[in-house]
Amino acid sequence: MLHGSPNLASYSPSKLAHHDDDEQHDDGLFELPSFFVLTFQRYEGETRDGLFHGRGTAKFKGGHSYKGMFFMGVMQGTGVFTWADKVTYEMRYISRQQGEFVHNMPMGQGKYIWSDGSSYEGDVCNGVRHGNGTYKSGNATYKGQWNHSKRHGKGTVYYNQEETSWYKGNWVLNKREGWGIRRYPSGNIYFGEWKHNLRNGDGTMRWLNQGQVYIGNWHDGVQQGHGTHVWLMKRTEPGAEFRPSNQYTGNFFHGYRHGPGIFYYAGGATYEGGWQDNKKHGKGKVTLKDGYVFQGQFLNDKMVTPIMTANQAPVLFGTDESSLGPDMTVNVDSILEKIPQRNRDIEHKQVRFVLLRHKTELRSIYRFYSRLGQPQIPGGAFLLSRMQLWRLLKDCYIHHHGVSLAELDLFIRDNPDPAEVHSPFTPIMLSRFLSCLLIIAYHIYHDDMESSNHLLAACFAKLLIDDIFPNAKNVKGFLFKPPERTIVAVDFLVKCWKVYRAYCRVNKAPRDDSTMTNRHILWLYQDLHLYDNDLTIVRVIDIICAETLDPGNRSACMEHEITFLEFFEVLLGCGEVKCQQMTGPYPKIGPSRSSSALARQWQQTLAQDRELDAWSHKIHHFFKRIFFPAVDLLRLF
Repeated sequence: MLHGSPNLASYSPSKLAHHDDDEQHDDGLFELPSFFVLTFQRYEGETRDGLFHGRGTAKFKGGHSYKGMFFMGVMQGTGVFTWADKVTYEMRYISRQQGEFVHNMPMGQGKYIWSDGSSYEGDVCNGVRHGNGTYKSGNATYKGQWNHSKRHGKGTVYYNQEETSWYKGNWVLNKREGWGIRRYPSGNIYFGEWKHNLRNGDGTMRWLNQGQVYIGNWHDGVQQGHGTHVWLMKRTEPGAEFRPSNQYTGNFFHGYRHGPGIFYYAGGATYEGGWQDNKKHGKGKVTLKDGYVFQGQFLNDKMVTPIMTANQAPVLFGTDESSLGPDMTVNVDSILEKIPQRNRDIEHKQVRFVLLRHKTELRSIYRFYSRLGQPQIPGGAFLLSRMQLWRLLKDCYIHHHGVSLAELDLFIRDNPDPAEVHSPFTPIMLSRFLSCLLIIAYHIYHDDMESSNHLLAACFAKLLIDDIFPNAKNVKGFLFKPPERTIVAVDFLVKCWKVYRAYCRVNKAPRDDSTMTNRHILWLYQDLHLYDNDLTIVRVIDIICAETLDPGNRSACMEHEITFLEFFEVLLGCGEVKCQQMTGPYPKIGPSRSSSALARQWQQTLAQDRELDAWSHKIHHFFKRIFFPAVDLLRLF
């Protein structure tokens, strides 16, 4: 074991908590009985010209029966059909819309009831579940969209009566597929992409009892690809908002740490190197809390050829980090290179004083933005994404300092992969978030604060006091305000990201990243034939320029580089404009006749629900009926 270091060999959180969360539930999804050739045995009821016409009761060969309306010899209108095995189908008036048989076939709105009490109530087309409907069987309930008797589209299923185990999201032919949220009986929650009922693609899993979080790639239900796994430790102080944590960021394979990755220990040490089956393996480097570095080969989680470097790695806060905690240790090597060697120690100390002075506000801001668009889980803690960081920077008008969000991405870049520079899904720990703010502060204010005794600390303090603290938490834009809209919009996030990347262009050397400008949006809309009397070019430009420093200078605005957040929010704004003539399914609310505060609050809640429903209806129509079909015709990818 390395002297003076944490026991890196003995401490290895190798158990990735994914047990019992892939359980499959029996939804008891009955197939509907088919309508076949019926032979009349007996009829009682009204007739016309010798044909069954009007209200009547019919008995069929095989024990089947029907009671309801007939028209010129066929079942047509409202009625109840009962099969010999006691399965019934009832057509009736539901929500003022008449369900009916049409030429002996169930159509419209109706209800199936099976002999064991299972039921389906909703839209029916040609005798099968098709449209929107609710299916109940035993303890399971599904409410959502159907296609030819299969759960298909958007829907919610509760797997128990207590509604503590559920899935809300997209379905494809009875399987969870697309984007969705799954709450397991244990209380654990996953939200992200699915395929064939398994976690697959980008997603976040929270194991509540184990205090673990994973954000990254999944394949066939387990972590595979690139991701970040966090192990939250016990709080060091009673009532502390944040807990220290161990964190691994790197490659996974079949649920294990495998390949290159970095492990950040709660005590302040790090390991960077190779992994195999959850154990350190191959070439690696251990950096201790005090800055000493050991490099060598690892085998079976132990170092076999340690080599200690002669110099200490630069650690911003030296050895006194207890008052801030390891989660607030920042790394700004790129900026330290610009600071004379003789001034670095005092710069470290002064930046530490700035963080100590504002640590409560900074933690609060991180917590607020990391929760934007996330499920409202009591006590839930999330990692900030780059998408949420962009929203914070825009809310605080950082882009009004003559620098775009895309350029800021280059300043804070820590991944050599060009595809990751502007990825909206990149997770950002608190320490990395603080490092980003410090780097941004230096690039924005170093000329203004050049005469200050402590340049880095002065820039940092100015950014916090002038920009961040006065404006943070006042969320703007179309995606996160109000937060309920995010749940609707996130369904279209992944495919829109593909569209964004398809229209990006590789920048000239020395840059190696790919970006697009606002002008590319105008060209994209032209290519997709989206312009009409409501969504004109002028209206699109108004939406694009809404958050710029000078909305009137439209020519300059068109050449601005934009991130995916800005691209996606323009899409949401344009979707609302293009579909503005559409209305939600709810009627308008009249004035309240009650003067009680509770009645007014309830009416306000109903109004907000109707407004959200109307907005959701417009956005779904825009993406599914207009934007994505046009993209598919263009074959961008």
